[in-house]
Amino acid sequence: IENSIAKARLISQMIVNTGWVSLIALDLKTGLNLIANQSMELVISDLMLPDSKNGGAIAQIRAASPKVTIAATTSKGDPAIFSKLLERAKADGAEFILQKPFSQERLQELMDKVSSRLDLGNRRPHVLLIETSADLHAMCEIGLQTSNYRVSAQSNIEGALFGQDKLDLDAVIVEIDSGNIHSAALLEILRAEYPVAALIAISQRPKGGSSQRMWLKSLETVSATALNKPFTPAELVRAVNQGRALAAAALLEAANQAASSHI
Repeated sequence: IENSIAKARLISQMIVNTGWVSLIALDLKTGLNLIANQSMELVISDLMLPDSKNGGAIAQIRAASPKVTIAATTSKGDPAIFSKLLERAKADGAEFILQKPFSQERLQELMDKVSSRLDLGNRRPHVLLIETSADLHAMCEIGLQTSNYRVSAQSNIEGALFGQDKLDLDAVIVEIDSGNIHSAALLEILRAEYPVAALIAISQRPKGGSSQRMWLKSLETVSATALNKPFTPAELVRAVNQGRALAAAALLEAANQAASSHI
């Protein structure tokens, strides 16, 4: 669903290149009619369509088809506005985000993920692990996979900021030096980049006093969950589950605020 006919034709051809069949709608009303009368596995829709009330296209698509996979398209633009758009899209039911302009390779990656989900019949929650220690990385990965999580890994913050679908991620786990003055800034960068994912910060337990209070304040500011070393795989999974619950509550609050602002 894309209101620019030139962009719609281009994206449609890119979809056909992946081996899928594509139908085009140039407005939300036409798209909803197609969804009602056709069997759909995936709907790719721009977040801002001229005939979607208050930018609520994703919510209307989800209401029309509760089980269809939804990918939202948008240009990044202003980071603060983009963050709010992601929160709204996630709360409304979008499961993937395609930032315009996107490549054939990025679209192929999305289609492969959707195909895998259709083959398996369900979606496994997805975790991004940012960790430099091979031993700790292996322990985390095994523990998460045993609990049915999909795991993507990066060895540094820079690598984590590219190539990840922000709506397809349920949690980001990062090892942080709680005594480093730059730690709070790194957490803020990750929160800005992944506004709808749980954020779990692995660190040594800070020593008492002001350093511990500052660390806890840093975690609170970005809604991050602390996981102190050493920890067991079960404690890791518990922290991820707790973080996801906090993220879900934050999304619900954001959705309620968005709804209230449009009453």
